[in-house]
Amino acid sequence: MRYLFKPFIPLTLLLLVSLSLFILEERKTFDIRTLVHIDPFPHTKQLIDEKRYVEAHEYLSYFMAYTYVNKNPESKKLFEAIELQRENYLYKAEKFLEGITKGSSDEDIGKASAIASDFLVIGDLRDLSIEGKHYINDEKVDNVIVALSSLGLIATATTAYSLGTTAPIKTSISVLKYGKRVNKIPSWLNQQLLTQAKISKETNSLENLKTMLQPIYKLYEKVGLNQTLELLKKSKNFKELKSLTTFSSRFGKKSHILLQTTNYKALDHIKSMPHIQNKNLLYASTYGERGLIGLKKMGENRFMKRVGFAANLTKTTYKGNLNSLFNYLLRKIPNSILYGIIFLGLFYFISKIFTVARKRLWLPLLSK
Repeated sequence: MRYLFKPFIPLTLLLLVSLSLFILEERKTFDIRTLVHIDPFPHTKQLIDEKRYVEAHEYLSYFMAYTYVNKNPESKKLFEAIELQRENYLYKAEKFLEGITKGSSDEDIGKASAIASDFLVIGDLRDLSIEGKHYINDEKVDNVIVALSSLGLIATATTAYSLGTTAPIKTSISVLKYGKRVNKIPSWLNQQLLTQAKISKETNSLENLKTMLQPIYKLYEKVGLNQTLELLKKSKNFKELKSLTTFSSRFGKKSHILLQTTNYKALDHIKSMPHIQNKNLLYASTYGERGLIGLKKMGENRFMKRVGFAANLTKTTYKGNLNSLFNYLLRKIPNSILYGIIFLGLFYFISKIFTVARKRLWLPLLSK
C-alpha cells in the first residue's frame, strides 16, 4: 500500500508548492485580506440622531444595493424609520416654510421652496433685507449674499425679456446663494463671485457669469441640490469643479457618497480606470479607498472574482467552484504556512535530486 501511494507524494508536493507560490504572488499584487466592507449603520444612526434625515437616506441607500447590507434586518428598520419621519405631514410643512422664511433647509421640500422663492423675487428681496438690517445694526454683512441677491434680481429681469434663456444662470445663482447660507461655498469661489458680481453690476449683464456658472448648473441637473453643494464644497479651483461635473455625469446621484466612502480619493483613482464598469467601481467603493486600489492593481475580472462578486462574469460550474476554493485559501491561509510548504517542498525535491545524483555517481565506481 505504501508503494502504491509513493508516486503521488512528489506530485502532491509539487501542486502544493505551486499553489502556495501562486497565492503569495496574488498577495504581492494586492492582499485581498486587507479589504473590509464599510458598515453603514453607525454613520446612518448618527445622522438620524442629528435629525439629518436626507443625508441618512442618501447614505444608507448607497449600500442597500448590496447583499451584505440589504439582507441585514437592521437595514430595513433604519430605512423605514427614516422614510416614516420624512413622510410626516407636519414635518414636511415645517420644512416647506423653513425654506421660504430662512432660505435654507436640510430637507428636499424646504430646499425646493427656498429655490422657488428666489425665482419669485421674494428670496432675493428677503436676503437683501436681512443683510440690510445687519448693516444698520453694525453687524457683519455677508457681501457674497448681497452680491448673489443683486445678481438674482438682474437674472430675474433678464429671464423675463430673454424668454427664459437665462434661466440656468438664475438657477445657478439660487443654488450658490443657498450654498452660502449653509456654509458650503469654497473660498476660491467666494472671491470669484465678488469679482464677477462687480463686473455684472457695471455692465448690467450676466454674460461674464456664463462660463463660471455652467458647471454648477450641470451638477445641479445631474445630482440635485444637496449633492451639488457637497461636491462644490470639496472643489479647490475651477478646473477641479469641471472634473467634478464630468465625474457626476458618470455616476449621477451616487457621486457624493462614492467620494465620501473613499476619503474623496475616488476622483483620482477612477481617472486611471476609464473602462471599468460603473457597477464594479461602485461595489469596490463599499470597501473604501482600499477597494479601488485593489481594483486598479488586480484588474476588473480578477478583483471581482476575488471579492466574490462575479455575477456579471460568465463561468462554468467547476471553474466557479475552483475559484471559490482559491478565494477561501487566499483569505484564510497565513503566509507562514505557505512559506513552510514551499521550504518543505524544496527540501524534499533537493534531497531527492541529491539522492539520485549520488547513486549515479557511486554506482559506476562500485561496478569497477
